[in-house]
Amino acid sequence: MDTMRILIIDDEKVIRDGVERSLAGRGYQIAKADSGESGLSMIEQNGYEVVLLDLMMPGIDGFTVLDWIREHRPSIQVIVITGFATVSKAVTAMKQGAFDFVGKPFTPDYIRIVVERAVDKLRLEAETERLREERTLSLEAIQKEKSLLKTVFGCMVEAVLITDPASVVVHHNPAAIKLLEIQTDPVIGKPLADSISDPAVVQMVREAIDNGRVVTRECAAGTVSRRCLRAHCAPVMSSSGMILGSVTTFEDISTLKEIDQMKSDFVAMVAHELKSPLASIEQMIYALQMDCPHEADFSCHQLHSRMTVRTRDLLRLIENLLNLSKLESGTVVFNLEPTSGHELIEEIVEVMRPQAEAKKIEVSFTPCPEPWRFNVDYDHMRTAIMNIVSNAVKYTPEGGRLDISTTVSGGFANLLFKDSGIGINPDDLSHIFDRFYRVKGKATRHITGSGLGLSLVKEVVEAHQGYIDVQSRPGQGTMFILSFPISEAVAGQNATVAS
Repeated sequence: MDTMRILIIDDEKVIRDGVERSLAGRGYQIAKADSGESGLSMIEQNGYEVVLLDLMMPGIDGFTVLDWIREHRPSIQVIVITGFATVSKAVTAMKQGAFDFVGKPFTPDYIRIVVERAVDKLRLEAETERLREERTLSLEAIQKEKSLLKTVFGCMVEAVLITDPASVVVHHNPAAIKLLEIQTDPVIGKPLADSISDPAVVQMVREAIDNGRVVTRECAAGTVSRRCLRAHCAPVMSSSGMILGSVTTFEDISTLKEIDQMKSDFVAMVAHELKSPLASIEQMIYALQMDCPHEADFSCHQLHSRMTVRTRDLLRLIENLLNLSKLESGTVVFNLEPTSGHELIEEIVEVMRPQAEAKKIEVSFTPCPEPWRFNVDYDHMRTAIMNIVSNAVKYTPEGGRLDISTTVSGGFANLLFKDSGIGINPDDLSHIFDRFYRVKGKATRHITGSGLGLSLVKEVVEAHQGYIDVQSRPGQGTMFILSFPISEAVAGQNATVAS
């Protein structure tokens, strides 16, 4: 197993190429398949050690491929590639035998870490199998094998406890002490109840031994450990069917639980944000139907205008939610094209100028002397920059300023948006890119928004290999800085012009 063979099965070329680039230069032999059908064919013909598998594909989906691998090539380690919206499917795949999963969008470092864990597991299994095949009757060989197996056992990240039929601990690995936070010393030779304070776990081991069957339970954080664990207890039987004891493994599932909580929180936040504008629209419609006494003061036209504003807020929220969901799931296809940065900004300024003039805010754009282009998806980049400008106008009091400028240096174009608005407190500054986060205060009480705009900006900027920074002080305004790599050809022209 000197050279690990890895197969990437995904119907999106950008994902296949991204994973391949992440694993390049590490000595792996990498192959790619654009569908479940071609992936199965390549596995049948060549065989692979690790498969990175997309679950949601047309034709034969990832679950069908996973079932086939579990039945015909069980030694293959399958790593599921999934998006935020399909994490529950990834968890289901892991229950069906997948080794691990990687969420979209992913970082190269995380891809490498997960693949290396799978490779390490394969190498450990191969080493164990080799030792088993080379075993002889020689006492020296047997002792050596025991030592190596002990090393493998000691390197396991899962906690393992072995008990006799009376639930007395006869062996454990180092991870058990750390993961289960066991304080008793020594553990071996003592009843399990002396080391584990959770009666449910002790009862689970007793049930597995008494009934001769596998028992699985989840242990909430704060019972066995500060981490959330999944316990799996299996009875150990002799060839004659006698119960010799039990082996219990504890797996840390805190991350999976956190993901489930994130999903619940996300749904709750979306429900809240959708409810507010809908409730406002409902109240306005009711006022019109019931001949509200304030109608004479405000007029139907003003109510209709307010309903239109709230409806647009709702549509903007839904559009931002859909865009964020697509970006996180990796389903967005960016149509990159060389785009003039100055022309794009000028167009956005013209679109936003009426809104700025309504608040008597002066908007100025000072482009750098040299022209530049960057390869971007025009619509997504326009939406992102529009959000920055819109926020500047929204949070700047009447009579303020918004200064936009650009610079080019080191192969990067820098876009600066500096306003004279209300500014942001230091405590809020680190959270402004969080979903649904809105700065709360007297100055922002009457400013509407969903708290999704800057989250979307950050996703779009980073998807284009860009960077975003923000500098702000309360009462002194805010400056956003967006940096993007410019195309090499244009960068060369700029260097020539500058010289």
